[in-house]
Amino acid sequence: MKLNISLLWITAICLLISGCSNYRELNELGVIIGMGIDHNDDPENPYKVTYQVINPSGLAQTSTSGGKGLAVINYTVTAKTLVEAFSKASAVIPRENNISHLSLIIIGEELARNGLDLLFDTIDRGKNQRVSVPVFISRGKTAEYMLGVIEPLEITPGKNIISTTKSEQIDYGSTNNVLLYETISALMSEGKYVSLPGISIRNDSKDAKQISNFETTSPAYIEAKGMAIFRKGKLVRWLDGETARAVQFVTSDINRTDVVIPCSDTGNATITVIRAKSKMKTKINHEKPVIHTHMNVMGEMMQTSCDLDMSDPKLLKEYERKMETELKKQLKRTIRITQKEKTDVFGFGEALSRTNPDYWHKHKKNWDDLFSEAEISMKVNVDIINSGMRMEPYKPKWR
Repeated sequence: MKLNISLLWITAICLLISGCSNYRELNELGVIIGMGIDHNDDPENPYKVTYQVINPSGLAQTSTSGGKGLAVINYTVTAKTLVEAFSKASAVIPRENNISHLSLIIIGEELARNGLDLLFDTIDRGKNQRVSVPVFISRGKTAEYMLGVIEPLEITPGKNIISTTKSEQIDYGSTNNVLLYETISALMSEGKYVSLPGISIRNDSKDAKQISNFETTSPAYIEAKGMAIFRKGKLVRWLDGETARAVQFVTSDINRTDVVIPCSDTGNATITVIRAKSKMKTKINHEKPVIHTHMNVMGEMMQTSCDLDMSDPKLLKEYERKMETELKKQLKRTIRITQKEKTDVFGFGEALSRTNPDYWHKHKKNWDDLFSEAEISMKVNVDIINSGMRMEPYKPKWR
């Protein structure tokens, strides 16, 4: 009996010891939360990789006065591959590297134009790395530079980039967060090319990477800007504003946005889209593909600078037709741009592979050319369900 009790105690102690074997103090870990990948001019080491590491002492400073330094610290290395870069980083990061908390990846524009190819293979293959992190393209600046901007409102540049892009997606819709596994899936797809959100810097100055960036009411800051579209893994063009938003309309990724319609020579009406759903099909007519999109939009009249009586149902119908015409124009313009670049970022090829697998199997290698010459057929249906809290705009006494 005593022997059995002794064995139980020994087992319990062993379990306790083994349970703590992987325990690490925070100040022993180099927790990497952001990664920037740039082209390096040295052909022997073609990648320049920046790791953004949490500084626990700097984080403490945000809630108490006992902290020291910034919330994050950046370390940059050059290497032949990303695996080698991670190994080399151990020579400059004075703690055990931990990449399991990576929250975003930024790709420099020059590298994106050279081609992504198998850039993400090590992340997809790695055991301790996540593929559910968003990917961004740094526009006009290197990824290293973007990760070094001292943000005025958020603790880290990475948090600011993710939050800003999400806000833009919710309120306007010209961009969205694209996760790494979605990027890899698009790179592997035979019927859809990659499109990734862009980030840029506003009010850039020599203080952008200094603490003094806090000490002005017009600091440098990172903004969500445009959509990078790719062909065969290489960035070929930027889409901005309404042109970028049209991609989101076609792929049903619009949450909310505003469409401005002229209501007079000098005035405009603003209709807020509260729901947009699109269906896309690719049919074959005389051995040529025809692209069909059918979009249903629900909106609210939210502002007008014209004297409009919204109680008149004929007037609402008139603006529904005007908005349908405007959206068709925007969507056709974007599709024609992508046809010119031979980059199907919508997934019309994927739709064709499902509906006409025999035709797709026969012509998929020529899809870029077929897409560029495809006929566009478009139907847009708009319903304006209300005009806000009043039927007529207020009238200033001098009008």
